[in-house]
Amino acid sequence: MERLTLDVNGCFDPAAEGLDRGDLAGVAAAALGAFDGFQARREKGELGFADLPADAATADATERLAKDLGGRFENLLVLGIGGSSLGGRAIVSALAHPFHNLLPRERRGAMRIFFPDNSDPATFEALLGTLDLADTCFATVTKSGGTAETMSQHLALRARCIARFGEEGYRERCVLVTDPAKGALREIARAEGLRALPVPANVGGRFSALSAVGLLPAAAAGVDVAELLAGASAMEARCRTGDVLGNPALLYAAALHLMDRRRGRRIHVLMPYADALRDTGDWFVQLWAESLGKRPDVGPTPFRAVGATDQHSSLQLMVEGPQDKVVTLVRVASPRADLSLSVPEGYRRFGEIAYLDGHTMGELLEAERRATDAALRKAGRPTISITLPRLDARAMGELLMLLELATAYAGGLYGVNAFDQPGVEAGKRYAQGLLGRPGFEQYRDELAGAAKPDPALVLA
Repeated sequence: MERLTLDVNGCFDPAAEGLDRGDLAGVAAAALGAFDGFQARREKGELGFADLPADAATADATERLAKDLGGRFENLLVLGIGGSSLGGRAIVSALAHPFHNLLPRERRGAMRIFFPDNSDPATFEALLGTLDLADTCFATVTKSGGTAETMSQHLALRARCIARFGEEGYRERCVLVTDPAKGALREIARAEGLRALPVPANVGGRFSALSAVGLLPAAAAGVDVAELLAGASAMEARCRTGDVLGNPALLYAAALHLMDRRRGRRIHVLMPYADALRDTGDWFVQLWAESLGKRPDVGPTPFRAVGATDQHSSLQLMVEGPQDKVVTLVRVASPRADLSLSVPEGYRRFGEIAYLDGHTMGELLEAERRATDAALRKAGRPTISITLPRLDARAMGELLMLLELATAYAGGLYGVNAFDQPGVEAGKRYAQGLLGRPGFEQYRDELAGAAKPDPALVLA
């Protein structure tokens, strides 16, 4: 069976000031340590994301719930932020029709899915004013049960549903995705009689794409959840070795780590040559940044680009800007569709157009990917290539698991905990103090006592 391919030769190209096999051999012991450290925490039950593909019970329950909602409603709003939104959005945008929400039901064959994500009231009000609430249900996704942005959306939508449909109408339209046993949202589920799906206690938000967090919107959009999980399971099985040359995720983590530490390539660009993977890039940015940015000396910066769009923008920076980037180019070997190009007679006198005759749009995109790789390496810029045989549910499951495991291993290589986010929590505490949450007064007072701005530096 065809499967995802990882090629790190672009990091070992002398023309790109690359590494050598000695560098890789030198990091082998540290890579094995990172692998063993992850496995030890996994076996203790501390880390559960790699075991999600085997959780058939949750997958079945999620699919049943999605089917029930799809039989009664047209729209599903996924109320979540960060890891509670990005994973599901990445899966749906990768595997559903590019204009899924615009298709009529008979062509779509599934629910329309919306990810409002941010708590910007202008956007949320506009969305609620656009959709018919009679045809709309919503999933409130927060493992902790107290994410302020998500709960603000929940409260606003709850009030509207109760006002229009009553308590029972609200219960029919609302499902929760949260911790299986604790937290405010789990208690609300019990108190209000709401259906709820579990997020395992040992699975953090940004690693939850293959839990009910991502599977519910995926199933509601018509994605083949079984194949998605099968692909993830296959990748997890490939990564059960501490040999850096036998484990794709460990090799990816090691190559990026070496590029950072030994070549100063601290910006890690994920550049898929498929529009459908655009949101996967955003998901990767959170995964890499929130997991690894833990000390002043540790913080490889992720960056999302899309080929060929960004060949006309940020590629200039990648090719001729600072020597601080390594670019991962993601290719889909067999695109879902292609378009033949025929140059009319009147256009053929223009050399810059005539050469396109007889080619396809897919050939153009692939030529641009290969050319970008060559241009980067010729300019001394290292690259990595990931190839998906096709963009289907199985390949998407492989890709998600590859990047999640690579992140876990990278944490071990950098000597940081890839599974916490103290910097994010600090900002949350200040916000909660400003809004008057009991017990958070010290954070409000700290902001009140901060140095006053210099009026000369404020122009109005």
